[in-house]
Amino acid sequence: MKRRATILLNLGLVVVAIAAVLVVASVGDRVVGAILVHKLWPGPMGFLFQPGTEDHWEMRDYACAERINSLGFRDVEVPLKKARTYRIVAIGDSFTYGWGVNLEDAWCKRLERNLRDKGMDIEILNLGKPAAGPHEYATIAESVVPVLRPDLVLVAVLAGDDLQQVGPRPDPMRPLRKGFPNLVHLVRYCRHRGVYGSSPQPMKRTAADCRNMYVNVAKDLLEQMTPEQRTRFDQIEEPIKEVFHSGMLNPWLLNHSTGSPDYFMNTLSLDELGYQVWFTTKAFRRLKRAAQRCGAQVVVLSIPEGFYVNREAWRNVQRIGFHVVPEMLVSNAADEAVQKACENAGIAFRCVTEAFRKHMDEPGLYFELDRHFTPAGNALYADLVTPLIAKEIGDAAKPQVK
Repeated sequence: MKRRATILLNLGLVVVAIAAVLVVASVGDRVVGAILVHKLWPGPMGFLFQPGTEDHWEMRDYACAERINSLGFRDVEVPLKKARTYRIVAIGDSFTYGWGVNLEDAWCKRLERNLRDKGMDIEILNLGKPAAGPHEYATIAESVVPVLRPDLVLVAVLAGDDLQQVGPRPDPMRPLRKGFPNLVHLVRYCRHRGVYGSSPQPMKRTAADCRNMYVNVAKDLLEQMTPEQRTRFDQIEEPIKEVFHSGMLNPWLLNHSTGSPDYFMNTLSLDELGYQVWFTTKAFRRLKRAAQRCGAQVVVLSIPEGFYVNREAWRNVQRIGFHVVPEMLVSNAADEAVQKACENAGIAFRCVTEAFRKHMDEPGLYFELDRHFTPAGNALYADLVTPLIAKEIGDAAKPQVK
């Protein structure tokens, strides 16, 4: 009996000791976080991209310039602390980044102007990252929300593509990063002080540099194609293959379409998207926790792929090798899957697909081959979501009276 009491006492002491360590670590993480915000974040490599990077593009479908600010994302220079009454961070993929258009034409910056025209003292920071998906949206939120301290996190989901993103590889460090993100960052800093103490030379590429890069990538991708993929590639229109070889079209686009021509076909039925809903729900829950820890709200916006809402875009996506069917122009399965994930995670969902479909026969909303919004498409999307976001914000963005 005495031995049992001793064992229980020892176990109790172990539990208390572990709890004490966790409490101390949690407090330490908060203290370190307060220091990191001013000293280390985001570091010379930036939040998403290397600060100061510039790319100039003169492609078949578009010409634009891309510049990365000192915090490491595509936007104008902004301070860590919000410069206006209300701050929004827009997280998404290349559609949010503004692929193929100048910054001022990206939908999130047009939305910013629309809301300011309504008298709102607001700023929207463009945290779009090409090729990102739900898992990375959560990772971005976990990194930037504690530092940028937004009032609202807008998550722009490209329903057709984002639902197809595969799950990430197992990450043994995730529990530590989730519980003590600032301490983990401090350890990383201590291990790589040389990186934080240096200022890497930002890359600046001309339009010719970017084309040459694409020419080399196209050669490599063509050599790596399987016989079946090469057969599909050979069936594409000659003018499209010519711009592929000349570096005037994103080469990964044709590599993707010829390698996975049925990529979007399972988005026609909600019943076929069970795994995608489950995976997206997990990502949204992580994202919501990251926002709530800093008192921010979360709204998920659905961005419509062209082949769901526009006949010209539906025809063009077939020209580059993807399989699509007429039912896609009336299907809401992809939006319903994202909405289901939002409901599971307890996050607001806003969709303008039906409103966008009223422009079904309007040309020029999507680039002919590139699939992304044109400036006109970005403008239309921003105009459609403006009243939804204005309603979400309410009076919170009224200018402060000094």
